[in-house]
Parts: sequence; C-alpha cells; structure tokens
Amino acid sequence: MEKASNHKETINYAALLWAALMFYSVSSHAAVNVEIGMLRQPIETTTAVPAYLAEPENNGEAGAELSVGDANGTGKFLGQKYVFRAETNDDTTALNTTAKTWYDEGVRYFLADLDTPSLQALRKTLPEDALLFNIGNQDDALRRDVCLPNTLHTALSYTMRADALGQWMRVRRLNDVFLVSGTTAEDNAFLTATKQTLKKFNQKVIEEKVWNFDTDLRRTASAELPLFTQARDYDLVWVIDESNLFGQHLPYNTWLPRPVVGTHGLRADGWHYVIEQWGAIQLQNRFTKQFDRPMTAKDYAAWVAVRSINEAVTVLNKGDVETVLPFIMSDKFQLAAYKGRKLTYRPWNGQLRQTVPLFDSQALVASAPFEGFLHPRNELDSLGIDEAQSQCRQF
Repeated sequence: MEKASNHKETINYAALLWAALMFYSVSSHAAVNVEIGMLRQPIETTTAVPAYLAEPENNGEAGAELSVGDANGTGKFLGQKYVFRAETNDDTTALNTTAKTWYDEGVRYFLADLDTPSLQALRKTLPEDALLFNIGNQDDALRRDVCLPNTLHTALSYTMRADALGQWMRVRRLNDVFLVSGTTAEDNAFLTATKQTLKKFNQKVIEEKVWNFDTDLRRTASAELPLFTQARDYDLVWVIDESNLFGQHLPYNTWLPRPVVGTHGLRADGWHYVIEQWGAIQLQNRFTKQFDRPMTAKDYAAWVAVRSINEAVTVLNKGDVETVLPFIMSDKFQLAAYKGRKLTYRPWNGQLRQTVPLFDSQALVASAPFEGFLHPRNELDSLGIDEAQSQCRQF
C-alpha cells in the first residue's frame, strides 16, 4: 500500500510540475492575438475542363486553414492565438468593403488570391500597416514595375516557373523548341515569360503555334495533334495551357516522339503532391487527411504565408506589422518549409525565394536552381525577376 501511495504522489508531483512549467511558459509571454483574413475571387469552371483537372473550390483557403491550425497548436503554449477568416466574391468593391471592415475589427494580415487590378485596389483600400500576401497571382509586373507597398509574394511568378524549366533544358542540352500556347490572358502572360527565358538561355523557337480550336480532344487527340505539331526537327514541345483545355493531350501525341514541358508533361510550380523529400510527406499526409484531396501550389503559397507570420510572431512574441515585417525582411529571418533549404524574401520586390520543383504526375524529377547557375548574392535569385530587372525597391 505504501508503494502505491508513493507512486501516486510521484505522479501528482510530476503533473503539478508540468502544470507549473506550462503556466510559467504562458505567463512569461504577453498574450498575442493575430488576426488573418483571406480575400479571393471565385474559381472559374468550364465544362471543357475534365473534373479531375478542375481547380478545387477551396484552393488556397485550405492551405491557410492548415497553417493556422499548426500555428495555434504551438501558440497555445506561448499565449499566442491565431484567428482566420475568409471571403470569396467576384465583386472587387465588395471585397474591398470587407477588407476595410476587417481592418477596423483588428485584422492586419491579409492573404489575397486576386487578379492584378483587384490586388492594386485592395492595397489602396488598406492602410500601410496592413501586410498583404499575394498567394495566387503570378503576374511578373507585380515583381517588376507594379510595386505595391507592404506586399509579399509567396506565389511563384511566371518567370520563376519558366526559368526553372529553362535551366533544366540547358542542363539536358535541349535547345530547339516547338512552342504551343492557348489564348487566355494567363496563357499570354506565361508565353511572354517563356520567350524571355528561352532568349536568356540561348534556346531557339523552331515553330510557334496557337491552339484556338473548340475541338474536344478527348476523342480526336491521336489524329489531330500529330498533324498540329508537324515541323522540322525539334528537341521538345513547350505547351502553355493554364486552363487545361488541350495541353494534357499533347504528351505522346506529338509529330516527333519528344518530351513535353510547360503546363503539362514536365511542369514547374510551387508545390505538387509528388514531393515527399525533406519531411514533406508529413505535411502532405496531414493536408490530405484534413481536406480529402492533395495539396496544390496555391495551398502551399497560402500555407507558407501564414507560416511566415507565425515564425516571426513566435520569435518576437509580438504581432504588430510594424515589428513583424522588418524582421521578415531581415537577415535573421529564415523559413523552414519542406523545400530542402531555408527560404527568405527578396528585399526589392517581396518575392519569396524558393526552390522550384519540376515534376510529372507521378514523380519529382528535379529541383531548380541547378548546379552551375550561379548568382553573386543567392543562387535562388537565378529564378525570376532579379533586382537589376525590377523597378521595385519596397523594403
């Protein structure tokens, strides 16, 4: 009986000690409340796109929710609480009204998945002590000459994606390109970036064609695409079809048996479900378990935006933008984010420096930048709009 009593006292003592340590940990930190809002435009869908390639309705928002949950998991021991809210609307004025209301209620961190004019309007609506994270817009202009104050970009730019593929082509000595593009504004933006990348790496466009047909290729791809891609010898086909209207049918249907890269075939983007290295498998599993679908590049961009806030608040134990933003932009900030190296933000335009995975539907093929592509400051800056190419000097 005496041994049982002593054992019980030991357990009680351990419990009291643990409670005291937790109390001390929490009480030694002032309570910090971090309000995060997300503003997004609705997902556009078309019956021409197969359901398995359609963008998820909660694309991006799910990534933010997972990251906020992670932040609250550790924040409860530090007296830090994160609150997340989201609004989806195709009316820019309504989104701006919501943003102003949220700001008045204490929200200072905003994630935005908006087109460029809407993002500019949002930035003008909010005071400068609100920090914006662009998690979906790949427009190079936002990194080059449309320089929005206190705005960070966790989404890749079109040029970052194109440069990653261009470096891979250079390593593999694939220099002659058959270029095929669609007709949307997004296709045209990626096309412009692609041509600049090909010029940068001294790669040549052998043939260029625009796919502007309404044909349902699910039944006729093997007959139509070989004729469409008929040309003199080329090393690969670079396809640009951001809407998934035709590009998925190009692999294995080209006139010459050549690899397909771009938006289909071998792709470059911020994230994909095939990434399992560097501990990423646990992030992938947690996301899939919670949302019953794979994590997308936009989900990752939202997740890493919240992680950036969380990392700064955890180190500083303060949640105001005036303290957090200078730390994020300083040399002291480095973010571990399942990409094989620590990530930082470019001080001239707020773009998140990050490795760019290259993948197909079943495996990670490589990760850019590649060995040999040097940079005087940071080899990650060999991808995308470099300081000399940008008019932005935001931070």
